[in-house]
Amino acid sequence: MTLQLGSHFVAFIDILGFSEMVRSDCESSESPRYLQLLHNSHIRAIGLFGKDLQSGLIQFSDSIVFSKPFDLGQLEGFLDAIATWQRSLLLDGLLCRGGVTFGKHFVKDKFLFSKAMIDAYVLENSRARFPRIIVSDDLLQLASSTIQICSLKLYKEDDGATFIDYLRWVKEDEKQELVKAVENITLGANKLPSSVQEKLRWLTRYADHTLRTSLSPPQFAPV
Repeated sequence: MTLQLGSHFVAFIDILGFSEMVRSDCESSESPRYLQLLHNSHIRAIGLFGKDLQSGLIQFSDSIVFSKPFDLGQLEGFLDAIATWQRSLLLDGLLCRGGVTFGKHFVKDKFLFSKAMIDAYVLENSRARFPRIIVSDDLLQLASSTIQICSLKLYKEDDGATFIDYLRWVKEDEKQELVKAVENITLGANKLPSSVQEKLRWLTRYADHTLRTSLSPPQFAPV
């Protein structure tokens, strides 16, 4: 049987702080904490993406690849599933960033061969920067001829990047859970490396906009 490449939606996602999590668990004399959290996130991903036999899910080290055969009618559901998974990560105190695009892709029996995955990785590596999952301009432009982009749960930031709105909430108790999660993950941020502080400041500004909180520190303050 000749193997064939097909067009897929592909998301490449990187879990932030993974190396520190591994170091913490491996050097601790107590039961591993992050191992359990990350395994739980993997099980949730299987629940979200594993039900569709045509969808793909591969996780290696700190990287996760989600894929689904290209069908613009299924794009909203694909992005919603990613948002649900990213939101569950946050509720566990974990952050991620990534890229979503489309292109030629093949995955079977844990074997992956994909230009779309490479493009999604480049998008994550070059543009995501903060804990956000960016959707490629090419995909949005193509989708705009078929579906209403405003129906997708997305935000466009002032740097031109369009990302999945994973803090969107439905019920008040969901909102409060998300607010608490952001508060917990940003607690003591001023003691962390500057590169981490930058990501957390972005998260609090995003939360302030979406959840109507006042978590972000003032940009200017007297010395």
